[in-house]
Amino acid sequence: MSEWPAIDFGHTAFESAFGRGDVYAVAPDPTRMGKRPLDIAIAGAGGVAQAKWIPAIRHLQMLGEPVRLAAVTDPRPDAVDKAARLGGAKAFADVSMLLAAQRPDLLIVTTADAAHAPVATAALQSGVACLIEKPLSRDYREAQALVRLADEASVLLAAVANKRFSPPYAMAKALIERGALKAAPTVFSGKFTLGYPYVDLLEGGTVHLLDLARWLMGDVVRLHARGIARDEGGVLSAVVSLAFASGAIGTLVTSAAALSFKPWERVEIIGHHAFLVVDDQFETTLFDEETGPAKSWRPAIPNTLMFDEAFGGYVGLLDNVLDAVRGITPLAATAKDGAAAIGLIEAIRRSLAEARDIDIVAEGLSP
Repeated sequence: MSEWPAIDFGHTAFESAFGRGDVYAVAPDPTRMGKRPLDIAIAGAGGVAQAKWIPAIRHLQMLGEPVRLAAVTDPRPDAVDKAARLGGAKAFADVSMLLAAQRPDLLIVTTADAAHAPVATAALQSGVACLIEKPLSRDYREAQALVRLADEASVLLAAVANKRFSPPYAMAKALIERGALKAAPTVFSGKFTLGYPYVDLLEGGTVHLLDLARWLMGDVVRLHARGIARDEGGVLSAVVSLAFASGAIGTLVTSAAALSFKPWERVEIIGHHAFLVVDDQFETTLFDEETGPAKSWRPAIPNTLMFDEAFGGYVGLLDNVLDAVRGITPLAATAKDGAAAIGLIEAIRRSLAEARDIDIVAEGLSP
């Protein structure tokens, strides 16, 4: 390749830092500042809201985005008061109280997983656009119902797929689209592990890898899973064989019997005499010559220009959703994408329970 994709790998855009002397990209941006102002509310004041989404909102404000955190809801008084103070927002005990008092332009749903669907349903029925944290729902039929409700009400509904906006995966996608693999992708290999005992392996973590597989390779049409169950129930480990609509094949290994503070995620994609690797959402490496060098991208650590909420993909995803609310750009991760990932989780569970191949479309698991 003569030109490499212009992905900012955890640093300020080159033109901003070197062309304009704006090393932190905080100079007034008339185009961004001229956008329609929007109010955001967050339902659920837990760790993801406080550590990811409120910093992402603040980051966009720093860049000049005309957006305001107007409200936070949570039944826990201490949690909602703390989160509201972080964002300079009003605190409410639940979404019904919020919707009776305000009409935000976007509701970010970060409640407990079981509450995602009812909270989003109330907002959509009130005409409020939603961005739902993963999983879209814990039940595929419930996820389908959300998609239908949003379509029928003509209200925007987005799914959290932040890894699509994280530089290592954005680089992988750009390399594939530029033909760096010398052919369409033919083989996908993914690994996801964790050690947290309180996180559902499939819904709480592997869902990200399932979304990445669809995004990088296309729709999954068949799968077969083998697994090991937890003593207390649920999936401890699973190996999943994938068949894609394109004719490509893949495997996915996921386990809660590993560790969380050690290497935990890896994706490999093979084309034709070329392949790329993304390690731990940190480094992207392209191998495209037998005797030539590997091409590798990774952030410089420490780097005062790198922010976790941006490198993790939250800022890019929220930026896209806000512009979609304004009607400027299409959603990069739709509710159907979120439902498709839940459909694959349901297919994995069926395959594990019944020891058979699952045809995704034939069994009604494709939104």
